[in-house]
Amino acid sequence: MRTEDYARLKSVRLFQGLTPAQLDDLTANATGLTAPRGTQLFAQGDPPDHLHVVLHGMVALIGRGPRGEEAVIEFFGVEDVFLAAAVILDQPYLMAARVIEDSRLALIPAASVRRAIERENGVGGALAYELSRHWRMAIGQLKDLKLRPALPRLAAYLVELADPVTGVARLPAQRRLVAARLAMSPESLSRCFAALRTHGVEARGRNIRIADLGSLRRLSTLSAGAN
Repeated sequence: MRTEDYARLKSVRLFQGLTPAQLDDLTANATGLTAPRGTQLFAQGDPPDHLHVVLHGMVALIGRGPRGEEAVIEFFGVEDVFLAAAVILDQPYLMAARVIEDSRLALIPAASVRRAIERENGVGGALAYELSRHWRMAIGQLKDLKLRPALPRLAAYLVELADPVTGVARLPAQRRLVAARLAMSPESLSRCFAALRTHGVEARGRNIRIADLGSLRRLSTLSAGAN
């Protein structure tokens, strides 16, 4: 890895509780990867050879159905770690990973991660925290899909992305990918953005400005059974 890669790794939430010696041991055989947009890092069903850490750019996790249909499951950006559970359990990836912006990643060998968990309580505890965070993300997304219609679902997503003070947000990817992440068609997403103008949402491309976060937050609480 480059010197700047290692410096970035030290600020990743997963590794902040590790001592320098623990981090050095964990990353001794790590490599850096420059991946242009469109690169597939691994396919659904591949064995987990590495723990992936995003140092720069953006990666989408893609699920593939039995007939080849695809769905965007989640986006991961700078200093995010993804699909650590597959690495820990040494089980095949349940999703594919595709680079959606030119990116730089750190690849930590899966064997090094499992060995560090066995030897170092700090590594195991940090991974347990990260897995718990991802579990809550997954449950939140599942609740959104089952309980919120399209407009409140988008409102909730924008509230999550927005700066709580300025109300400024930026979509993590192109709108068609965001639509897939929210289980909408691109046309439905466009209609929802148009409807949100009455709630003070101004959308220009990926840049979003929210005049009244409170109004948007109230809209986001509407369930599928609400009138």
